[in-house]
This record gives sequence, structure tokens and C-alpha cells, in this order.
Amino acid sequence: MVLSRFVSRGVHQPQDRSSPPPVPGSALTADGRVLQRAITSGMRYELGIDSFFGASHAMRPSGERHTHSFRVQASFHTDSVDANGMVVGFRDVTNLLDAEARRYSGRFLNELEPFTRIQATGENLAAVIFRNLDAALGESLPGGPQLVTVTLWENPTSYVRVSRQEAA
Repeated sequence: MVLSRFVSRGVHQPQDRSSPPPVPGSALTADGRVLQRAITSGMRYELGIDSFFGASHAMRPSGERHTHSFRVQASFHTDSVDANGMVVGFRDVTNLLDAEARRYSGRFLNELEPFTRIQATGENLAAVIFRNLDAALGESLPGGPQLVTVTLWENPTSYVRVSRQEAA
């Protein structure tokens, strides 16, 4: 059985914190719910979703309008999964990120709030997407995974990543 390498054999060994805790041997013979809890207990999960959109912007006061094919990725964390072993349905968070991406798709960012008043930089766009997505996540999936980062690529080799600032 594949899980056998994770099963505790009753021999006390110091647990390496970088590896998952062993699954108790009794869980392997238990029903699916007990096994599900045993496998997922003590784990941290990260879920990543990507979306794409094309938009243009210009740097003020005299920058030229130019277009990017943006890639945006949202990463979510949680310390638990549901009874089926899922963080959340991929479709649930994909729909939220895609809805946010559609707000900018085919648009001139400088004509959209808040970019009528602030520079439409990748950094500002990533921060706005983070805040909007975080609010949508709280409304749509309360108690669900926590948004951890938003990464925005303006091209295949350059990105900006935003996250909550750690408390000092």
C-alpha cells in the first residue's frame, strides 16, 4: 500500500518537522472518514489559480499607451480540507479570479478606478486585484481558504507579487 511508508510502526522516532506526521496504522483499516482525517491532519495546503487578460495602460504624465498580456495568479492557504479532502472546489476560486480579470480585459486601465487618480503600475494593479479578490473571497466563501499572494506578470519574464504585510 502506498500509504505504508507514512504509517507509524510503533517505534518512537523523533519527528522531522519538514515531513508530514505519520498516519496511525489503525487509520488504514478504519472507514474512509477516519482515514481522510488521519491523512489530512497536521497539513497546510496551498492552492494556486491563474487567469489571463489583455489590457493597456500609460504612465503619467506623458507616457505612451501600451498593451500587456497579463497573467495573474492567486495563492490561497488553509490548514484544513473538507470531508472529501478538498481545500475548496477549484472552480469556486477560479470563478472569483476570472471575474476580477474580466474587469480589466480589453480595457485602458487609466480610465478605470482607482487608476484615474493613481498610476496604473503593475504594483498598483496587483494590490487592487489582491484587495478586490480578498473581499470577494470573504463574501463568496466565508470560512474558506485565505488569500495569501497575488502575482501579476506583465510579460513572461517580469512579475510583481503582493501579500499582506507581516505584523511586526
